[in-house]
Amino acid sequence: MITVRIGGSEFPLDDVLDEPGRYARQLERAKTVQGFAECGCGTRRPRPKLVIRRHRDIFLLARWPEQAHHHAAGCPFNRASAIKSGTVDNLDAFRLQDGRHDIRLGATLTASARTPASTVQRSPDGKSSKPQRRSAGLLAFLEYAWEQSGLNVWPGTGYRGWTACWSQLTSELADCRINGKPADGLLHIVQRWDASRRTEILAEFEAWQARLAPTAAGSPRGIVIGQIESHEPSQFGGKLVLRQSRQRYFLAADLYARLQASFGGALSAAGKDDQRCIGLLLVEMSKSGYLRVVDAAAMLANRHFLPCDSSHEIDMADHLIAQHRAFRKPLRHTQRAAVHPDFVLTDVAPEVVIEVLGMSGNADYDARMAEKRAYYLSTGTPSIEWDATAEPISSVRLPPANRTHDGA
Repeated sequence: MITVRIGGSEFPLDDVLDEPGRYARQLERAKTVQGFAECGCGTRRPRPKLVIRRHRDIFLLARWPEQAHHHAAGCPFNRASAIKSGTVDNLDAFRLQDGRHDIRLGATLTASARTPASTVQRSPDGKSSKPQRRSAGLLAFLEYAWEQSGLNVWPGTGYRGWTACWSQLTSELADCRINGKPADGLLHIVQRWDASRRTEILAEFEAWQARLAPTAAGSPRGIVIGQIESHEPSQFGGKLVLRQSRQRYFLAADLYARLQASFGGALSAAGKDDQRCIGLLLVEMSKSGYLRVVDAAAMLANRHFLPCDSSHEIDMADHLIAQHRAFRKPLRHTQRAAVHPDFVLTDVAPEVVIEVLGMSGNADYDARMAEKRAYYLSTGTPSIEWDATAEPISSVRLPPANRTHDGA
């Protein structure tokens, strides 16, 4: 179990992330007196510092700038693949500027009431004279947010509910900019409903929604991240409901059809006890006052909100958690890597990749797996395979953990 030192007291990190309001008094005092908390994810001294951030009426923990590598491999504040400030490729969709996330989405964040003439200057051959920064889709942004918040990492013990996800996402993205705009006012991450904080939660949502009111110049748009509880056809297309909220989000028929075609696997998890469907919605307010989805993405996860690409991967993630193993889930949309393993065991040295085979017999799939095997062999990367269509998961033989949480 990973602990966190707040002032002179030690608390389970899971509890503080999942119920920050319960520790508001201790966190406020530590922020005032000491200025930080300390993570107990390993045996190294001094212990890694954690930022204590005030969010409305509660306090949240965040990783200390440029200190992600001081945390243990299985710690949610570790960022083994965190993007460095001053990255060589300044045209990336995801980059850090002065320690803050700077994100470029391929989405319009304000729908103009007019269509102005283009002001882009072009060279004689029709191409822009200046290299253009790349943009990312909504799924890539969702995966990036999950990875940078440490939510694709499992420490080997503990639990994770939606409040922990909200806490880590809110802390990580608090100061980010999206298409040049501050995330504050643009991005809304749904909070778990807490009757004791009813006034604060409703006021925060209402203030965010008020910013979406259409004007003579056009319609401002907002981004919502939450757990999709249900979806169904509506009179004019489709309707989405996010867990922890009574708000309904409406989609045009063609967008609802595209969403089901592109993210059917993730949407199938909506409402299930052992699976999660995480949604990212780009919304605007209609003239009649309801929230209309103009684009969306969905991500499948297990009950602990660990991203998975299939129900077979959920079985493996649940199995690893039951075996008290520390691991991470590489996310393919956020990294330029030669291969993307399904999972990576982090409590062994060297780390071991795990591949979950769910489509053996498909020619294209088998060819990609052959390329992965060749890569692992050429790089000396230990690997384990589980053919989910032919073998029980109990047949998988995992190497014993051979290193401590801090990698020693």
